[in-house]
Amino acid sequence: MKYIYQDSTELPVQRDFIEDLKIFLDITSRVIPLENSIIEIKCEHKKALHELNSRIKGMNDFEEKLGLLLNKLVNEVNIEDVVPCSNSILHTCSENLEKKREVLEAEYRKIESGTAHEYRKFESRILEVLTRFLISGVYGAEKRFELSSGVNGVTGEMEGSVSGLQYHYRLGFPEESLTVEKLVGNLSLPGWTRAGILRKEEKIKMQDLSEFLVSYLEYDSQKNIRLIIENKKANRKFRIEGGEFRYFVYEDNKEITADKELGAFIDTESLAKIPERVQAYLRANIRNYTLSKVLLDEEDALSTNQIFDCLKVIAEQYGVIVQECLAKGNNKEEITIKIEEADGTRTEKYISRAEIYSQLAEVGSEGIEIVGILGVDSRTQIKDRKYLIV
Repeated sequence: MKYIYQDSTELPVQRDFIEDLKIFLDITSRVIPLENSIIEIKCEHKKALHELNSRIKGMNDFEEKLGLLLNKLVNEVNIEDVVPCSNSILHTCSENLEKKREVLEAEYRKIESGTAHEYRKFESRILEVLTRFLISGVYGAEKRFELSSGVNGVTGEMEGSVSGLQYHYRLGFPEESLTVEKLVGNLSLPGWTRAGILRKEEKIKMQDLSEFLVSYLEYDSQKNIRLIIENKKANRKFRIEGGEFRYFVYEDNKEITADKELGAFIDTESLAKIPERVQAYLRANIRNYTLSKVLLDEEDALSTNQIFDCLKVIAEQYGVIVQECLAKGNNKEEITIKIEEADGTRTEKYISRAEIYSQLAEVGSEGIEIVGILGVDSRTQIKDRKYLIV
């Protein structure tokens, strides 16, 4: 299946762009109101805490000034008989104000503790909405995967990043343990062994590692890998790392590829196939995934209320393709792509500019800003940008 513009040139990302765009519009219209709710709550709480602080400060100032005033009056009269009266006034005032301060301070703590809980409810809903989209819907993102095997089975993490936006996922896999064969197929590496009937001699022998277990894996969208495998007894361990047809192989901490005799037996073509097979495994075997955090310029985008800014980064990526669709399409009021099947059959898929504008305009000023970034407002100019194929 191939995704093309109306002039038959290929899209820079081979995905159903119209479907992705519709999903992006949907999550935008759902996420922005949630973030605005958090901002509104923060403003209300900030105002309430400021008022409480002002009242407490006012009482403290009153008590201090009253003490100074009474002290001044006592000094001016200079009669011992008025001292007990002054002390009584200060004591009564202090008792009354202390009771009131305790009430206000308790209310202050209640607002502070409740605020975090209210934030988390909205933040959880934002993560829930973004989970299904960010894992595959961010164009041009560099991705890095980590996978490990332990007492909890095979688990992993994924990090995506583009233009200052970062998003992190926790990944779950179906296996309790992962063999080399399941991950990359058959794999053999050379090693020294003692062989011979009458006299034992050191010889090189290819060792089948297919039943070894994968203990750790790193993989990124540039197809770099770092793979650590070990036998079931955990007394033999190999490490393979590298990319772009240059790989290094280690047994324990000894580099096999640096050994002239052993290195000559390494099948580099077999190693070069590992990244593609890892990619295929990840695509087919991620059982579940959970978005754990979103960062913008290394700041937590949720706690700093920058999710809208994250959406703008994604909109910039989508906006380039929107403008290409309009430039290469027949109807300038529609964003259209063609889907070409393997047999050459072509179907069209589109969404109108008016539909995009209408859906985002309902969100408010933030939605109108996204409209401009996407370029469906004719007054907006979109700059050319380069894409990575996802």
